[in-house]
Amino acid sequence: MIPYAFSGPALVTIAVILAFPVLYAVYESLQRTDFLGRDKQFVGVNNYTRLFADPDFWSALGRSGIFVVGCVVLGQILSIGFAFVLNSFVTKLRFVRGLMILPYIVSSVALAVMFRVTFNKELGLPNRLLDIVGIDGPAWLAQPLLAMFVVIVAQVWSDMPLSVLLILGGLQTLDQNHLDAALVDGATGWTRARFVSLPLIAPQLVLSTLWLSYTSFTTLGVILALTGGGPGTATQTLTMEMYSTAFKALNFQGAMTIAVVLLAFNAVLSLLYLRLARRYEVD
Repeated sequence: MIPYAFSGPALVTIAVILAFPVLYAVYESLQRTDFLGRDKQFVGVNNYTRLFADPDFWSALGRSGIFVVGCVVLGQILSIGFAFVLNSFVTKLRFVRGLMILPYIVSSVALAVMFRVTFNKELGLPNRLLDIVGIDGPAWLAQPLLAMFVVIVAQVWSDMPLSVLLILGGLQTLDQNHLDAALVDGATGWTRARFVSLPLIAPQLVLSTLWLSYTSFTTLGVILALTGGGPGTATQTLTMEMYSTAFKALNFQGAMTIAVVLLAFNAVLSLLYLRLARRYEVD
């Protein structure tokens, strides 16, 4: 009881600080005002009813789903690959692992500028490489499917370092006896990684998936600075819809409603990931 007594005040303070924005968002989502600055009136779940009846909400949710799945799949594949490479070939070059965190500390605006230049139709590196083989490069950010691909790549580039470090940490804690036993049984390379290493680092894989899912579902800066939701509404995800509702339509209660829905979706996804982790946990 003594440790809890000493840590109790700090835990309560942190809980209050974290809970206040959430409770305030829920409170605002139950209010409504006709004009900015006018008195608010309690409308209950009316904002949620209007939101779920809005086809733009479901379209944005669908685009968010595509964006999140793309980020998680591409991010996990690259993270696992980089983690295995770092664990196997650069064990003595610790500064290389330190360099992995650099993309994570780049601001979203700087990241967007970098990717706008990279995927520029006239000056971008991909189109220059295509020109070498005689292919006319596309306008990446002017075509819906390609624009979604670019924002997925940009988001993965930003979020992948932490995911790599999580998986790398799991690989470095593996019991070498398991790997040696698999090697004696004739399992090498991909077989050993698939049937021994990956099952043993299932908790780290789940944390990595949770991280990639959460950040891609709640991201705003990368999409806002890179495409602004365009072309058209091709990259208008749920967070972009929240931004537009708040700062273009000046409907802050509606934006808070979307924020609460985002929170609910993230909570559900987190519970599913954790349940999946317990299901495949290896003793």
